[in-house]
Amino acid sequence: MAKAENRYFQYNCRQLPEIRLADTAAIEPPYLHKRRTPGEYIFYLIRRGEMYLSENETLYHLLPGDFLILEPDRTHMGRKATNCEYYYIHFLYGSLETVVLSDEALRDRLLRQREKTLRMDSQSKGCERQEMLLLPKYIHLAADTGYRDITQLLNEGISFHNSPMEGGEALCASRFLEALIRISRQFLPVGFRETGGYSRGNRRVWELLDYLNMFYYEPISGDSLEEKFDCNFDYLNRLFRQSIGKTVFQYLSEIRIAHARELLATSSMKGSQISEKVGFSDESYFSKVFKRHTGISPLKYAKMCGGS
Repeated sequence: MAKAENRYFQYNCRQLPEIRLADTAAIEPPYLHKRRTPGEYIFYLIRRGEMYLSENETLYHLLPGDFLILEPDRTHMGRKATNCEYYYIHFLYGSLETVVLSDEALRDRLLRQREKTLRMDSQSKGCERQEMLLLPKYIHLAADTGYRDITQLLNEGISFHNSPMEGGEALCASRFLEALIRISRQFLPVGFRETGGYSRGNRRVWELLDYLNMFYYEPISGDSLEEKFDCNFDYLNRLFRQSIGKTVFQYLSEIRIAHARELLATSSMKGSQISEKVGFSDESYFSKVFKRHTGISPLKYAKMCGGS
């Protein structure tokens, strides 16, 4: 398949697209896609068979697992009659913009996007009105990169689109948006690999971040991380600080305190219970760390939030 002119899309994932059509299709010869300039975006994901298309001067040969977005103001047409089964979504999306990026610019953009996301805490994320993600125009979704999850979302979205029940269109749009977000997430390692920027160190940092966010409440030490990631902790900590701007245990403390603040504000749990629940084995040390992060004690914070 020809390279799609280094064309990508950026979109605000805090906004829903408007779905015009959503379904699956099965075509066979002599059917051929007519020449047209659609005036809306068209999403294709190939299930079986193959599809030959052109869009302006770019030629596409799509195979099972291939994903493509056709653009409103670009002319596309079928090039060869084939047997093909595929998903299609026709949609409008006010925040979707086309961007053309060199390999170096793409690599920098992907890295900055991931690092910005990982540096944000839960409060700052909640205040963001825009969260711009990058989407490829074309990508192959391999079976081990969430293809089944994405097709499940599309199946649910199509079912909602065809349902006469209230809220169906909103549910369809939300499923489609989730599919786009998942594709954007999966594109990051693919984009890095294709542009020569995906290193073993980057992968370790992201795996460690996922681990800390999921298991912050467990006892975590340098030794346990060395065993978990089969890597010297000093080296791992250095990689982490270079990417995230803080040490592993600084980041872990932020996660634990963020969860503690949420529990103090929304539950009637005692300080000792919260301390243990978010990963601190000693309540006095928890209070000390909490005050260092917030400027006040856990008890005072709970009272400010209307707790006991």
